[in-house]
Amino acid sequence: MKIVETEYSVIINGTEIEGFIDKEQTCSNCQANLIYYDEFDAYFCAYCNEWKESKCEDPTCFYCPNRPNKPLNN
Repeated sequence: MKIVETEYSVIINGTEIEGFIDKEQTCSNCQANLIYYDEFDAYFCAYCNEWKESKCEDPTCFYCPNRPNKPLNN
């Protein structure tokens, strides 16, 4: 897996998302640094392809209702 961070985005295997690599938070499964995905206001692990935060219960939330089951389409 190729992950590159630019000034305002992260490119994962050629797919660019707005966000950043968090240098302080790591995945509890694989210990990789988590990535913040701005569009969904949530952290995920690119290697495990899992969100690290649950969706909220707020029916008026701007982010959670549109969040896919997996962060990356692969």
